[in-house]
Amino acid sequence: MNFIYYHFRDNCCFLLLIFLCLNASGQNFTGVKGIVKSAEYDEAIAGALVFDLSNPQQGTSSDPNGNFQFALSPGTHTLVCALLGMKKDTFEVVINEGQTVSHNFVLQPISKMLDVVVVSAGKYEQKLEELTVSMEILKPALIENKNTTNISTVLNSVPGLTILDGEPQIRSGSGFSFGVGSRVGILIDDIPILIGDQGRPEWSFIPIENIEQIEIVKGASSVLYGSSALSGIIHVRTTYPKEKPLTKAEVYYGQYAAPENKEAKWWTGAASQYGLSFLHATRLGKKKNLDLTISGRGLQDHNFIGPAQPVKYIAIPVDTTQGDKDVATRLGRFNFSLRYRPEKITGLAYGINGNFFQSHDNFTLIWLNDSSGMYRAFPGTMTVSETKMYYVDPFITYFSSTGFKHELHGRVFGNDVKNNNGQSNSSTVYYSEYRISKELVKLNALRFTGGIVMNAVASHAELYSASGHPDNTLRNYSGYIQLDKKLFEVLNLSGGFRGEYFSINSEPSSFKPVVRGGLSLAISKGTFFRASYGEGYRYPTITEKFIFTSVGGISVFPNPELKPETSHGAELGMKQGFKIRNVYGFLDAAVFQETYSNTIEYTYALWRPDSAGFKFVNTGETRVRGFELSLAGKGKLNRSWSISFLAGYTNTLPQTLERDLVYAVDNPSPGFTPTQLSYLSTSTDTSDNILKYRFRKTWKADLEITWKKISIGCSMNYYSFMENIDKVFYDIDVPFRLPTGIKKYREANNDGTLVLDGRIRVDVTQHFTIALISSNLTNLSYSLRPLKIESPRTIRFQLSAKF
Repeated sequence: MNFIYYHFRDNCCFLLLIFLCLNASGQNFTGVKGIVKSAEYDEAIAGALVFDLSNPQQGTSSDPNGNFQFALSPGTHTLVCALLGMKKDTFEVVINEGQTVSHNFVLQPISKMLDVVVVSAGKYEQKLEELTVSMEILKPALIENKNTTNISTVLNSVPGLTILDGEPQIRSGSGFSFGVGSRVGILIDDIPILIGDQGRPEWSFIPIENIEQIEIVKGASSVLYGSSALSGIIHVRTTYPKEKPLTKAEVYYGQYAAPENKEAKWWTGAASQYGLSFLHATRLGKKKNLDLTISGRGLQDHNFIGPAQPVKYIAIPVDTTQGDKDVATRLGRFNFSLRYRPEKITGLAYGINGNFFQSHDNFTLIWLNDSSGMYRAFPGTMTVSETKMYYVDPFITYFSSTGFKHELHGRVFGNDVKNNNGQSNSSTVYYSEYRISKELVKLNALRFTGGIVMNAVASHAELYSASGHPDNTLRNYSGYIQLDKKLFEVLNLSGGFRGEYFSINSEPSSFKPVVRGGLSLAISKGTFFRASYGEGYRYPTITEKFIFTSVGGISVFPNPELKPETSHGAELGMKQGFKIRNVYGFLDAAVFQETYSNTIEYTYALWRPDSAGFKFVNTGETRVRGFELSLAGKGKLNRSWSISFLAGYTNTLPQTLERDLVYAVDNPSPGFTPTQLSYLSTSTDTSDNILKYRFRKTWKADLEITWKKISIGCSMNYYSFMENIDKVFYDIDVPFRLPTGIKKYREANNDGTLVLDGRIRVDVTQHFTIALISSNLTNLSYSLRPLKIESPRTIRFQLSAKF
């Protein structure tokens, strides 16, 4: 714990030192300052380049609030303000010695066709079409229109991304490990949000009512985002106030329909769900230089999976005290952000963000059976949890007059879970990152981005006593550099390097360098080719190495010898922008390959002579190849009709490259022959070497059509049959062991799953909207993650207000 204290203390001192230095620098100078704004929206523009036409080496870029400032020699200068997609603006100024001249630039848009700005690919703002990697964008409109209370629901609309019982999969890059060790990095405002000891996301913790944009990067992203970004990242960018204040509120009420199999309904009366949310974003003060955003959500959900019931001939006790109220979900969340921009120091901003969350919820591991018990838990496999989570993020950013952007971000992220089965745990993450970036005018606008990251996790849980103590600590230090260069106005080049250092408790440390590179070429107006290569790295979590527990007669064993897993992959893609009358959009095509080494999987075996169960083990080398098509756009069909759409098809071939590799041997009682564990011996289907828990083909589509004040939308998600799962679930699907009916269910449902959603929305007034929303429109009983049923049809009524 001393390490945690010193880590936190040193970063606070570093933050204070930078603040004092920046305040000391706020003196008068000879030069120019001002703000860059958009003529179309009257909003500040970040990232615009301002320079002296006669000497382009003198210049800077505008900060997130549109401010710019740089020194000029006395005399007459012609200043130019430029930004991709906007018309250049020029201004002639006469500078006297000791004089600071103020001037604001107003930029006009050239075209609306490719009007999407992102930051996740390079940690600076870029146009979507210039990226060297595949990325999908989700805007708040889709989230609000689908009445999404949990961000994982709307993420399932993204081509190539599947949330499998809470675990994110990008292009079949991961299987299912019961909620531990995500291979997809999850971030809120550039900072990781995976739970420290388990490496998993808590989707309900993400403030979905306070989202500016969600960016999904596909492919290894460890150079910029570190461990866990093995197959990509999901980056949530929260809202900051604009020129005009914004207030939004929403209330909803809904119910679950009775399941398709009426015998499977376990509740009486209405299985209801209801909640409310709000957001307020404004700028305060005479100079409007204090940004304040607050938001919150509260909800109650009856839930559709009920308490366990006794199973004949199974000696696992059933908690008879669990009732309907115990399995319901109840949660509350409050989120805020404060950002202050001192008037006397141009380019400086500092503040603090926070998010606080409390919930009562449950996690069900296995259904009771494949028929009347699909919507009930198997004895001992439902965990009811009381969870408290929070993060507090202090930050400071500074755009210097010479064009350097300095950023210092911190986060204290706490998680405390009390489980009904005595398997409680808590962890605290201490994160800090210093980042510096600049567009180097002297090197023909070469953009440099570099940073240093310090991350520490302190965990306490009896579950992890296999390490020798319930208190465990993980340390991670890293540094990264990325260079981006535009040549001939059509070619973008990008390359980066990162070094990762990991240490857990007193074990030997681990160091791993990773690299990435890519290019994007504008072949013609609206046509862009890209190619990229990237490497990924994931260090095992505290849970994967040290967990030792039992749930419903299923044990989980530790593996202190577990090794980190790595990846490397490449992609070729083509993005075509289009305009059909007033409808603008993208058509994107990509082929990709990702290879993984020391792949970590959750494997069942007789790990002790008297006990069988699961353990995280390295299973050798695997590979995913495939292609993807996606389409996104929006626009007006005529004066009364408008349309928006997002669709995609992903086809993958996830395979083991070492099907005969014996990666572990079990530990039977004396006199019995040990079983060799390999892909062949642990899989239900080995015919094509397909990896476990993957969907080879997925179709995703969302379409919304608006006529005047009425909007009708629909979503479609198709998942091909999951060809391979753990063979042990077939082996123990017998009386007296774990009679779940999984084998019979999969044999009867082996032709894929199509799920349809629908919605209708009416703008009653300028400020109020009502909507009727249905998920699983056909009330299909289906399972995506084996042994876990998905929700029956839900119908919700929503009332929204926006001012």
